[in-house]
Amino acid sequence: MKDSDYIIIGDTERFDGCLVCIAGKAKQSADETLNRMLDNPTENDKRLMERHKNLRIEEIPEEKCWWRNV
Repeated sequence: MKDSDYIIIGDTERFDGCLVCIAGKAKQSADETLNRMLDNPTENDKRLMERHKNLRIEEIPEEKCWWRNV
């Protein structure tokens, strides 16, 4: 993808593919973020992951990055 962001998504009891956090523009950064969240989570990570399972990385094209406009 030309310009995109990587995000961490997870599933809840009611919904699939929920945004957990924005993980940057580089795949390596997203991998590091996900690994930290799973292996050595910070207090903030624990709050973000609450009630989520099946955490994974997804690449989002620039035109769908609504958080850039907030």
